[in-house]
Amino acid sequence: MDEMEKKIEFEGGSHKFTEVELLSHHTSPQADAGVPTTDMRNSDNPVHANFDGDFNFSEDGFGAVEGSLEERYEGAGTCYSKDGLTFLDLFDADEFAECRKENLFYPFTSKEEWEIGDFLLRSPLSMAAIDVFFKLPLVQKLRLSFSNARELRSRAEMLPSGPSWKCQVIPSIYPTKDPIECLESLFANPLFHDKLDFTPRRVYTTAAHLIRVYSEWMTGDAAWEMQTQFPRGATVLGTVLSSDKTNITTMMGARLAHLLLLGLANIHMRTHTKLSSKAFLLAALLPIPKYLYPHQRMRGLLEDRLMHECLSIVLKLLMKAAEIGIMMSDPLASITVDPAHLEAYFDACAEYRLNGVCAPFWMDWPLADPSIFLMSEALHHWHKEFFDHNCQWCLVAIGASELDFRFSILQPVTGYRHFASRISKLKQVTGQGHCDIQCYIVGLISGAAPRRFVIAIHALMDVRYLAQCPAPDDNLLASIDKALLTFHGNKDIIMTLGARMGAKKPIDNWFIPKLEFLQSITSGTRNVGALIQWSADTTEHAHVSEIKDPARRTNNNDYDPQICRHLDRDENHRNYHDLNPRPGDVPEEEEEEEEAIDCDEREQDDLRTALLDQMNHTCVTMNYFTIHLNYNPSRTGVSVDDVATDFNIPDLRVVLSEFLLHDARERGEVYGVGGPRRRPSIERPPILPFDRLQLWYTVHLQETAFHNSSITLPAQTIHASPPGPGWSKGRQDTVLVNVEGGSVWPESGLTGSRVTWRDQYLCYVQVLTSGSVDPATDMIILKRAKYTDGTPIGNIVPLCQLRSFISLIPWLGDMADARFTKATSMHYSQTFLLNKYFEKDFYYALYYASRSQ
Repeated sequence: MDEMEKKIEFEGGSHKFTEVELLSHHTSPQADAGVPTTDMRNSDNPVHANFDGDFNFSEDGFGAVEGSLEERYEGAGTCYSKDGLTFLDLFDADEFAECRKENLFYPFTSKEEWEIGDFLLRSPLSMAAIDVFFKLPLVQKLRLSFSNARELRSRAEMLPSGPSWKCQVIPSIYPTKDPIECLESLFANPLFHDKLDFTPRRVYTTAAHLIRVYSEWMTGDAAWEMQTQFPRGATVLGTVLSSDKTNITTMMGARLAHLLLLGLANIHMRTHTKLSSKAFLLAALLPIPKYLYPHQRMRGLLEDRLMHECLSIVLKLLMKAAEIGIMMSDPLASITVDPAHLEAYFDACAEYRLNGVCAPFWMDWPLADPSIFLMSEALHHWHKEFFDHNCQWCLVAIGASELDFRFSILQPVTGYRHFASRISKLKQVTGQGHCDIQCYIVGLISGAAPRRFVIAIHALMDVRYLAQCPAPDDNLLASIDKALLTFHGNKDIIMTLGARMGAKKPIDNWFIPKLEFLQSITSGTRNVGALIQWSADTTEHAHVSEIKDPARRTNNNDYDPQICRHLDRDENHRNYHDLNPRPGDVPEEEEEEEEAIDCDEREQDDLRTALLDQMNHTCVTMNYFTIHLNYNPSRTGVSVDDVATDFNIPDLRVVLSEFLLHDARERGEVYGVGGPRRRPSIERPPILPFDRLQLWYTVHLQETAFHNSSITLPAQTIHASPPGPGWSKGRQDTVLVNVEGGSVWPESGLTGSRVTWRDQYLCYVQVLTSGSVDPATDMIILKRAKYTDGTPIGNIVPLCQLRSFISLIPWLGDMADARFTKATSMHYSQTFLLNKYFEKDFYYALYYASRSQ
């Protein structure tokens, strides 16, 4: 079955792109067999980027393992004894351990009763709804040992517990956990047993040890330097702290919680940044005071002092655990005012830009250096700086109405936010919203804003994208410093335009703390590894699981103790569930592998050991990309002539005939695009061996992450539909297509990729040529390729030559055409910018390809 899709392709020299209008045509036996999915796998494909052969990423992290590319700290992370308590030892030390020798599922009477309790404890049902469930006649016939939600929860509290809660009067009572117990809980968690780093190391791109790579925390200079302060054999454990306030109630009540989350920096980046890994524990609920003092700034000083005092109490045991090492110098040596005289002390601190906290919680914490652990952070520093400053500068520079209109006429992309209304009026924008605006803003201001202004904005954008790399090396850090210098060399134009505005008038200084934080990206990366692993995205999401969800299970009174009890029950239940999973909880990949194993081989004497082996099974994914088609076509049995009419492809028969001749002559070879400048004659269309086509209006393209091919990215939907409601000219998205057999995407950048096997799903593509690089935006300029009579150049290529979804931004000049809409802007535009900021993996592919040239 031959599939046809109308795609529009861009080329320039060896650079090939495709903008897609998708239709399809039937001659492939695969479709008849019910397999409308193309899966291209290439085990010989080297690791992405410049790390070909020299730098390999492990399955769970981004560290080099092979080829003597590491310099490991000798004598660190020594195991002194095997007599310590493991997770299972603690499990067996529980007060009900004797009962579980006879009944593994105690306090439940049987495995079946545990599975019912497990389901209800994991469900979002309220206590009242669970009580109703127990009253059902069918459930009562089961004769369960618990008959209501309260009894079920009491059994969950009898399961083996984790760290216990503690509280101290400050004078208010707020619960805390022992931070040492929290770290021990994370350290002993069997889910993390193969995802922990114990030894500082220096990773290089080559065996010559010339260029450093900074990824995990243990690859940074700070961990190495800390290790030098400890005796031989000691292990450095990094503590990650996150503190923030969050709303408990919604729309009413105005109840807040101030939570302190604690994590372990030794856990691999890919694991602790994954939302479902539960790598952060709620260590304390800090007090939220109410003050009678009317001075707002003085209230802030008092609240800051109280927070640091609370942190000093909560983290006291951690400080004792780190007593071996060097002490910090007095941070208040230059201030002589008595801290007890608040107003005078506050004024004295203002001169040095200090917040007035005289006893910061880290003061007695050995090796705690705020210049290291207070690092630049992606969510609140980079993305927030963009929206609070860069975006506002652009609104002033080209006008809010003009920029709003430019965003509104961009063609929507499935899975990404489309700003149909005004971005100038956005309020409470999330971090994802900041990123969605960043994707387009550089290309949209080009032509309307002065050239040096665009250069300054795009330089800061390069800093953000490069800083988010999960495995930065010395060359990339040098590129960040170069981009910052470019910004500082052009930032005066922002002042000249009056774009740095305050509430009522322009601001004539550069006192922007978030902008200043960008200067510490390279030094911070060298100290603590890739900064993207410390983004607050994960801890912000933990507000939901650690506070908001438990609060919804309360009776809306006395929140704190009820939240703590819920978290204890949830932790007990989760630990017990990990050792006694229900059959349906086994991942599909493991189920498929188990089918090939004989049942007798799976029976082991120690049930819990077998379950742990199953739980810690690792699945390795090969480098691949996948193309998915819906099982049923959008239209079937459509004549070739009708397709040509509906999609406005008058030369459809001609290009189909040319492809069939090429395929018969050079079967399996990569099919190129382009052609003679003169349009082939269509007065006598060739006769084809088929009359009817099957059409697909969408295709789903799925790739792997650039830096780690074991991570599969979400599938991207590509549209290619004829004119219809809301789309008077049809809807066509843009993709990158391989047209040269000697190149592999993404390692070769825009030079195309290799096709390793023949596929009969086909695409109709129209070509765009790649020209020079726009000096202001650093984006490639693309133009539609046409025959001498002005009609677009089209070709047929196999569907398997698709490689990546790409984004184009129409060149709008100094003023966008008021007749443009989101459905017509791409159709009527003739010149485009290749949007390298649309997706980070695409950006890295272009960056590393340009660096290797």
